[in-house]
Amino acid sequence: MEQWRLLDPGPMPAWKQMALDKVVIEARAQDIVPNTLRFMEFSPHTALVGYHQAIDLEINRHEAQLLGVDINRRITGGGAIYMDEQQLGWELCVKFDEGKRIRPETLYPKLAQVVIESLRSWGITAKFRPVNDVEIDGRKISGTGGADYHGAVIYQGTLLLDFNVETMIRVLRLPIEKLTDKVIDSFQKRLVTMREILGYVPAMNDVKRSVEEALMKVLDVNLTRSELTEEEQRKWEHLAPSYRQEKWIDLRKVPQFADYPLHTLTHKAPGGLIRCLIQTDQDIKHIKKAFITGDFFVYPERAVLDLEAALKDAPLQMSVLSAILHAHYHQGYNYMGVSVTDWLTVLSPLCDQNQEGSL
Repeated sequence: MEQWRLLDPGPMPAWKQMALDKVVIEARAQDIVPNTLRFMEFSPHTALVGYHQAIDLEINRHEAQLLGVDINRRITGGGAIYMDEQQLGWELCVKFDEGKRIRPETLYPKLAQVVIESLRSWGITAKFRPVNDVEIDGRKISGTGGADYHGAVIYQGTLLLDFNVETMIRVLRLPIEKLTDKVIDSFQKRLVTMREILGYVPAMNDVKRSVEEALMKVLDVNLTRSELTEEEQRKWEHLAPSYRQEKWIDLRKVPQFADYPLHTLTHKAPGGLIRCLIQTDQDIKHIKKAFITGDFFVYPERAVLDLEAALKDAPLQMSVLSAILHAHYHQGYNYMGVSVTDWLTVLSPLCDQNQEGSL
């Protein structure tokens, strides 16, 4: 039976967690360490954006500061989330088939079974909901997501032991206009916690133990509690300070647009929300500048920056934009659930307005 390791470093700030993400997945990708399950507990509570998101579009910095909520950026894609001490984060850094790259989304149903089996041990019946959630009677109790990293896969998820919906709504810029009791009640009905099902908040260590046992059962592996290797520890200590710097946290910052019309465009692709800020020169009917964010996953991370560069000065013609996007995809970027058609759907209103064609 294959031997995996378990890392359980305990609660820590987000900047340390993000650095540890990087260190562990790199070590697994380089075959320095075995497949790894890592538990992630955040203290203080934290608002996290996905790698491709801009904090000012996703998080209310003022409210976060008032409430003492840390802000940071994940090394993977996905949407903004709020993590407090009553949620268990977990992460798998794995290679399932040496030498063969696997699209992470193909693993979602299998790996979600770890959460489902864990909840079953508590007498809770849950099921997988595509694309990447686990729910109980239509209410979400766990969200997951993964990304390819040099042939390895980093797959992360949450499990709600309890949850402070009011704080989440104040900190995250959700698509709502007013923070009314009705809104809070609506969000509470979309989520469910172990406390609500069981009538009490289970001990964190007991929940961890149930996840460990579920993983061994679902994936037919052995888990051994372990520590970081000396090399991982050294890299972590060296790398961690950079993940609390503004250069990392505000890696994707909304640029200043001046002198030209600015268009805000969004589209919900199967793999996540695409949000584009496009500045155009209407005289020559060109894109002046593009700024792309969203909660989708793509590897490598530079794909979004390369797409922004490819769209710069592009004519507002669907045929040209289509050619640019197909050329971009042919470079081997691995977008999960986001196709060329999705990008053209986002951009088509600009072309339609200029009577340059349509999808």
